Amino acid sequence: MRWQRNENRGISGLKPGSISVPVKESQAGVSSLVLLKPGGVGAPIFMAHGIGDTVNGLVRLANLTQVANPIYGMQAKGLDGINEPLDRIEDMAAFHVAAIRQLQPRGPYFLIGYSLGGLVTVEMGRRLLEKGEKPALLALVDAYPHRKYAPFAARIRVILRLAKARTAALFRTNMNHVSKDSGANESNLLSLDESLSRALPRVREHQVRAWKNYRPQRYAGKVKFVKAVVSSFLPDDPEGTWGPLLENLEIVTVPGNHLEMLTTHANDVAKVLSRFITEAASGTGG
Repeated sequence: MRWQRNENRGISGLKPGSISVPVKESQAGVSSLVLLKPGGVGAPIFMAHGIGDTVNGLVRLANLTQVANPIYGMQAKGLDGINEPLDRIEDMAAFHVAAIRQLQPRGPYFLIGYSLGGLVTVEMGRRLLEKGEKPALLALVDAYPHRKYAPFAARIRVILRLAKARTAALFRTNMNHVSKDSGANESNLLSLDESLSRALPRVREHQVRAWKNYRPQRYAGKVKFVKAVVSSFLPDDPEGTWGPLLENLEIVTVPGNHLEMLTTHANDVAKVLSRFITEAASGTGG
C-alpha cells in the first residue's frame, strides 16, 4: 500500500509543532494527533509519550528518525485543560485508536510507545487486532508495566535501586525537564503555554494511577523492544517481564538510561526505530 498526503495541510489544518489546539471531535473526545515531522511517502508513524510529559518530549526523537513517513505524536487527553484526563490504559488506547483511524481509516499501522506510551500502544495493538487490523509495527521504547507484574527477582532489584539512589524523587525532578531538554535545539519545539503547565500535573497524576492499575493482557502480534542498558526505576529484564504476554519479542539494547533515551542517546534510539520502520514497511521485520 502506497500512502501519500499533503503535509502542508497536516490533519484538519493542524500545523507541525502545535499542541493545544482542539482538532476534531469524535466519540472518543478531542483528537490529540500532533505532526512532529512532515513526510510525503509511506503510512504515518504514531508515537506515544511517557508519564508527566507531552509530545514535546518526542520531537527530537522524531526528527532523528530517518524515514520518509510523516511522524505524529499522540497527545494525552486532558492536556488542553478542558477535557478530563484518562486514568485507565484501556481508555487511553481507545481514545488514540479512534484518533488515528480518523486520519488513517485502514492499516498498515505503525505504533511506537515510550515508557507509559508503550503500554498504551500494546493495548492499541490488541484493539486493532480485534478490529481485523494487524499492526505492521509495534515498538516499545523502555516500556514496562508496574513492577508488581515483573518476576520476583526483578522486583527486588528495582526496590533496592530505588532505596539506594532515591530514584523516585530524582525521576519526578527530571521528568519536569524532559520536554525542555529533549527538544531544546529543535526548530519546531512545542511551547508549553500557561494552560498546559497548569493541566500537566493533573494529567500526570491520572497517568501514574493508570500505570499502577493496568494489568497487561496477552498480545499475539510481533513486538520490537528498545531497552536502555542502564537500569534505574524500571525492571531490567523485558523478556522476563513481558515474555509471558508477548509471543514474539525482539529486544535491542541502546546506551544510556531511561531518561537519556530522549536526550543524550536519542540518536541511538532513532537509528533502531528507523530500521524497525524500514523492515516493517518492506515486510522483512521478522
